Amino acid sequence: MPEKGKIDTKQAIMLSICLILPTAMLSVPAVIIRHARQDAWISLILSIFIGLLVARLIVSLSFRFPDKTLFQYSEEILGRVPGKIVGLLYLWWVLHSNAIAIDEFASLPCVALMPDTPFVAFFIIAIVVAGYAVRNGLEVLSRYIELITPIGLGLMVSLFCLLTTKVKFERLLPVFDKGLVSIVKGAAMPSGWMGEIVLFSMFIPYLNKPREACRVAVLSILIIGIFMVSVTVGILLVFGPDVSSSWIFPVFMAIRAISIANFLERVESVVIGIWVFMGFAKIGVLYYAAVLGSAQWLGLKDYRPLVAPVGIVLLGLAFLCPNIIDLLDFLARAFPPYALIVFELGIPLILLGASLIRGRRGESS
Repeated sequence: MPEKGKIDTKQAIMLSICLILPTAMLSVPAVIIRHARQDAWISLILSIFIGLLVARLIVSLSFRFPDKTLFQYSEEILGRVPGKIVGLLYLWWVLHSNAIAIDEFASLPCVALMPDTPFVAFFIIAIVVAGYAVRNGLEVLSRYIELITPIGLGLMVSLFCLLTTKVKFERLLPVFDKGLVSIVKGAAMPSGWMGEIVLFSMFIPYLNKPREACRVAVLSILIIGIFMVSVTVGILLVFGPDVSSSWIFPVFMAIRAISIANFLERVESVVIGIWVFMGFAKIGVLYYAAVLGSAQWLGLKDYRPLVAPVGIVLLGLAFLCPNIIDLLDFLARAFPPYALIVFELGIPLILLGASLIRGRRGESS
């Protein structure tokens, strides 16, 4: 196997959280609120169930093929050529998703703090730092994530607690005002994000207790879902749907509004810090999945020679979206069917169905 390291259950949960949450917590709430208004929290609860479905699906596949990742058991189920095609599709999707994460990583500091700084500077910093962590292996990357994730989530919860004096519960009323269709539309984008748990299949073979993979995936989705629901409800309680839906980064704007006794103010720099460190984590996880998948697709024994070439590809892909408005429009309109229907539900369902029909089951090495 190209990777020799192992991670424990706690590290796997933190890694799965960082696979989804860092970019979702900044941009997703505004899109949901535009569709579902004050019912955005219901849309998020619906997306949690979609995430749990994808998690169960990918864990079932991994249990049938122990010690193998998605790139490896695709060939075992479908045969060499169809399996290689599926692997190539997933390789494109991981690279594209990472390029989107790099774009989002650069957007907040550029838009909010340093508008004259070229995006490419942040692209290069993100790729170099994440690439260094990836080259040092899964265990090093996991230790960084294990350290930074609880700190980041704890600081975000603490900051939102400072907004409680501005809360008005009537801003969540009336419930079901926009109807079921709007709630379902609001659930589309976060469902695409929750479905990224499909890439947890790249890390299941490296768990020191692989049989806990289902527990890891379910807990990760629940933690992400509870956090996202809490943040979105907090934004609605403080600002209401009209104001919240007009912002690009409602979480950042909400924290910017904190003012206590004219003493504790301008704490949005904390959000920038959380975003930068957790953004590195997400980019690192996707970067690792890309280089490991590439090595397995090419049949290499070591993924490290691919770290630099993949980084160059990521830098090029990061320029595909010209600005943050176009990026968010793509994420709101095209990303859910593109990611969820094809890569997160469609292909895994085909793989599971084919393995059941053909009686294919891998052997643990």
